[in-house]
Formats: sequence, structure tokens, C-alpha cells
Amino acid sequence: MSSSTSWEEIKKLAADFQRVQLVESSYKLSERNCIEIINKLIGLDLINLYHSTDGKEFITQKHLEKEIYDEIFVHDGRINIVELQSLLNIDISYIEAKASEIIKDDPNLTLILGQIISKDYMNKISEEINELLKEKGSVSVAELTNIYSLPGDFLYQVIKPRVGEIIKGNFDGNIIFTHNYINHQKALLSGVLEASIRPIRFSQLIKENNLDQSMIFEIFDELIASKQINGKLFGSRQVASAVFVPDFFIKAQDQYIQAFFKQNGYIDFSTLKKIGITEPDNYVKSLFATEDIQFLSSSCISNFFIEQLVQEIEEQLNKNGISETMQILPSNLSEKDVASLTSTFCQKLKQNIDCVIMAETYLVSRNFIKDFQNKFQDQMESKSKEDLTKKNIVLAIKSETLIVGSLDGKPVISSKSSKSKSKSKSAQESDNVAVEIVFIDKNNLINQLKLLVNEDINDDLMDSLVEYFLKPLNSQYLDLLKSKVEKGLVTISETDQSADGKPAPKKLTIKEVQEKVKFFLIQGKIFDKALKLFSNQKVQDQLNKHLLKTSCSEITNEMLKLIANEQMIQITDQNLNSDSRNKIIQKLKDPFKQNFVELNQSLTNQSCSEVIDLIEKVAKECVELAVKKDPKREKEVILQLRESTKASLNEEKDPATVLQLACLLIFHSSTNLFLNAPGRCVPNILEFLQPNLKEEAYKKLVNFQNVVIENASKHKTDEIANISAELVEEIRYIGLNAKQHLHENKN
Repeated sequence: MSSSTSWEEIKKLAADFQRVQLVESSYKLSERNCIEIINKLIGLDLINLYHSTDGKEFITQKHLEKEIYDEIFVHDGRINIVELQSLLNIDISYIEAKASEIIKDDPNLTLILGQIISKDYMNKISEEINELLKEKGSVSVAELTNIYSLPGDFLYQVIKPRVGEIIKGNFDGNIIFTHNYINHQKALLSGVLEASIRPIRFSQLIKENNLDQSMIFEIFDELIASKQINGKLFGSRQVASAVFVPDFFIKAQDQYIQAFFKQNGYIDFSTLKKIGITEPDNYVKSLFATEDIQFLSSSCISNFFIEQLVQEIEEQLNKNGISETMQILPSNLSEKDVASLTSTFCQKLKQNIDCVIMAETYLVSRNFIKDFQNKFQDQMESKSKEDLTKKNIVLAIKSETLIVGSLDGKPVISSKSSKSKSKSKSAQESDNVAVEIVFIDKNNLINQLKLLVNEDINDDLMDSLVEYFLKPLNSQYLDLLKSKVEKGLVTISETDQSADGKPAPKKLTIKEVQEKVKFFLIQGKIFDKALKLFSNQKVQDQLNKHLLKTSCSEITNEMLKLIANEQMIQITDQNLNSDSRNKIIQKLKDPFKQNFVELNQSLTNQSCSEVIDLIEKVAKECVELAVKKDPKREKEVILQLRESTKASLNEEKDPATVLQLACLLIFHSSTNLFLNAPGRCVPNILEFLQPNLKEEAYKKLVNFQNVVIENASKHKTDEIANISAELVEEIRYIGLNAKQHLHENKN
């Protein structure tokens, strides 16, 4: 068909269409029909329209694009897509799709956080930033992020290409600033630092002078390099810790410290920290590079001053025999430093006077110790003559069953031969027939010390002196008795011999039994508290059983013997067990019989707490004991247990027993309680103590335990374990100095 023909047809159709429009129609389409027709056409992809959210309008893609551009323009180049939905009354999915097409095709538009942003808007905010820069001198990207609610990365992309054009200033990636602003900051910082006469913190500078903390260190470096200011920066290059110290202040400070050190002979690091010196040890080393100085943990002291103090201590030792170093040293030195210096003094004094350290900060001369020990020679001689008239003591010495008294209630370790020490535990537990002897007790020793020194003695020093003298004096007395028995210097009294030729057992008075029960109730409750610290029920049961078999059974026996004696019941076997106790109990009269039956049964199958309560009940009814809670007495008992255990550990030679006693002392230092435990529970005690013990000490104890077990398996029961004395002394030291081997926050 030719083009002319087509055009004619079009004109004809146009005329027909006009005519139809002019003629009144006979048929009309309803709105619903029109919508259905349009939807049908859309469904057949013959037309592409969007309908409004209310369904009353249809919009072409071109018109939607035009309206989006119009809204961007009306909103100054920035609009949220969500806002377009309400403005255009079009479904959000259509708007998002069309917006993506527009942004893809138009390089002047960007989509950020659901917002369409035009290049004109970027130029507009650049102009606003420039005005803000003129007003403030500097603007950070963080500030602009808060002002415009746009990401910092996007603002960086907006600002970077416009600096020097729209934005008149410099940009370092985080802050926009002008040259005038930098000069103002430099002048302000220079003026403040030049005028300062004392150290000043950068945080204070920034707060009081409105300085820009982002560039303060760069400006400071420039001022130092150009020598506009004279001083040093201390601390890290962080605003919170940086401190500027003027040169003339440093010189004045050095002169003051030099004068103080020259006059006093020492410097306390805490004092240096108070005047702004953050690393006092390094400061002192640089300031006194040529001086002979001894550095301590919290101070330093000149060796010249130390020599002066040594002379003063030597005079005190020659005069009194005891010197307290804490009194002659500066009061602001720490206890650790005083203890360290005391050790130094002891080493230096060895050239002229022999002395020992006690309670960490006391020096005691050997002459004082020797004189004190000699005071007891006559007393020992007199008492030995009296004791050697008693057959039970003489027989005990000959059979090696004499033991040094506990002096304060702690179970003691027998001074038997090495062969008897290697007996099995069951044999040791059954071997209870031993004679106890005491030459001097703790209270008597304390009184003797006070008389000798003629002044009040510090409690710590007194404890050390008692620990040093108590066990050796009693051991020395025992050696004297043995020596006299070996030489035949004995006179046995006939009254000390029973009908069968055996030593007559001592009958305790009701007062003595009451005192023993009182002591046991306090001690037993301490032991009971201690065993309950173990979370393992099996371990608790073992400790409970041991306590019932030893302490609880012993005090029950003492009360039963007292009541049996009052009721004229003869006891042939002094070592009572459950069966022998029951035979005696059956002969008792009520109400004693019922009380002891219940108590005897409880010793085999009840908890220690219940047994202690029963013992307390029996004590009230049978031995007329009024039990009152006494916290002070409890502390004294714990102290007695500690001191006697230390004394036993000092004398002990059997490795297994050394380990056992050391563990008990460490347990006390860790918990402030005392434990009555058999040797087989040592691994459980070590496991309990592990969190509180320092790693090195714990490893030594465990390794020693393994050596003891290995030797026990290799050797027969009547042989001594082949363990070096060095290892034994190492464990003994850990036990005697338990606190040193525990973590500091554990006590």
C-alpha cells in the first residue's frame, strides 16, 4: 500500500471518528467496564500502566518518571523514597523500581539510605559547609554527619572534590579547617604553654582554652621544633594522659629531689609520682647515674645511708640484743622494702656481729639467743632430777615412747627411732601408749622473754621468738633426760609403780577433764568447719571418720574414765575402743549409761557435727561443764595449733610426715582454719589448695608427693624412704612460710 493511500485512509478514519464523536452515542461504557478493559490490556502486555494505590487512576511510566523528578526538584534535590509513595499515591515497589532506573541512567542522582540525592543538593550543602567553616574555622565530618544525617563516607565523597572550589579550606580526611584557624590554634597553644610555670595536662588545656584536640599534638611538635616553647611531653600521645612540663620546672624539680636525697639518703617513689613523675625508677637512675644506690620495690636508698644505719643497728644489738629496723628506717617505706633492707643489714653485720632475722623486720643477735638458752640450764638440771625419779618416764625413754609435749593442745609427733617412724599408718594410730613431757610451756616462755628484754615486745616478734625457742628447749630437755638415762643417773620412786609392775596411769580430776573437753569442743568445731570446705563427699567422709576415730574417741574415753572412776568401776585396758567402751558403759548407772550408749553408737556412724553436739550434751550432764561460745579462745586455739604444728614440722625428719604437716600449715594460711587429716588425705588437700597456691609451690608439693609415693612402693615398711634432705627442707620451708607461697588475694 502506498503512502498516499495510507494517508487518505487515515484522514478518512479521522473524519469518521469526528463524526462519531459528534453523534450522540446510543451505548455508554461504565467506569467498571473501562477498568476491566484496561486491566485486560495490561495483562496482555498491550499497554504498560501503573494504577494508583486507591485504584482510581492509571499512570504511565513516563509520567511517573516526570513526577519523581518534579518531587526531587521541589525538595531541593533530596527526598526519601518512602515520602514519594504518599506524595504520588503509587505503590512503593513501582517507585523503587523506577527510582533505580532513573539513578542508573542519570549520573547526577545518587541513592543513599533510601534517599535520592541530586548533585545540586551536594553543591548546596557544600556551600552551607563553607559558610559554617567561615563561622567556626573548623568543621569535622562527625559534626556534619549529625547535621545532615548522612554517612561519613558519603560526606567525604561530597567534600573531597569540592575543597578549594566551593569549600574554601583544607581537608585532612576528618576535619575541614582554614589557615586562619590553624594559626589561631597555634598562637593560643603557644601562649598558654609559654606562660605555664608548672606541669599542665593536655586534657586541661583543651577544656579551658577550647583547643582542637585532633591537631593539638601536630601543633605542639611544630612549636617544640621551632623552639617557640621549651619543655617536654610526658605520658603517651593521648589527650587523657599527656602532660607538658616546662624546662625550668624540670630543673627546679631535679634540684629539689637532689637536695632531698642528699639530706635524707632515700627517695620514696610514691612521692615522685605525686609530683608528676610517672616512671620514678628510670628517673632516679638518670638523675643519679653516678650515685651508689640500692633500688627497692617502692623506693631507693643510698648505700652511704645504709652503712650509717648498719652502725646504728650494731650499737642496738650490742646493747639490747634486739633491733627493730622499722623504727630507724623512714616511716613511708613499705613493709616489703623494710624486710628487704633488714636482710641487707643482716648480711652486712655478719662481719662484726652474728644475728638472725625474726618477724621479717627484727634482728636478734646470736649472743642474745645463747644467753637466753643458758638461763634454763639450771632449771633443766633440777627438773631432770625430779622427772628421773618417775619410773614411767624412765621406761618411756628406754622404749623410745617419750614425746615432747604439745604445750598448747596440738597432737604431737613421737620422737621414736627411724625404724619405728616407718611403721604403717594403722600401726601408728594404734600405738598410743606414750609418755608426754613438757619442760616449758608457751606462757612461761613469754614471761621469761619479757623479763629478759625489759620492754613491751611486738606480738609478731614474740611469736617468732616463741617459735624459735619453744620446741628446741623442750627437745634439749628430752636429750638431757636420754643422756642421763644412758649414764644410769636415775632414781625411780616406788610410788610410781603399780601392782603389775607397769607405770600407774594418771587419774584425771573432774577439773582437768572439763578443761580437756572445753579444748576439744573448740578444736573439734574448728576441724569440723575445715572438713566441710571440701566439696568432694568422699573426702569429707574420710576426714569425718578420722576425726571420730581420733579426737572424738579420745575425749569420750576421758569422760568415760572419769565417770567409771567415780562409780568405782575398774578399767583394765587404758586404750579403749568401741567394744571395750561398751562393756564399761553397761556397768554405769543411769542417767550416765544412756548418755554414753548414745554417744558410743554415734562414734561409728554419724557426722562429726552430730557427735560434737552429743559430746557437749554429755559434758553438761555428766561432767557438769557449762559451755559458752568464746571467739577469743577459738583464736587462741587456732594459734596454738599453728605454733605446735610448726614446731613439729621443724623437728620432723620423715618425708611423708613433713609433707603432711606442711599441707596442714598451708591449709591454715589459706582458710584461717585447721584440719585434722590422716596422711592418705594429702592428695585431696593439695587438690583443694591448688587455686590458692602459687604455681611453683604447688608443683614442688605435688612432685614431692609423687616421690614419697614412689619411694613407699619401692621400700619395705620398716625402711626409711630414700629422699634427699634438700627436697625435704624445701617442703619444710614452704610449710613454715606458707603465706609467701599463696596468691596475695587469698588468705
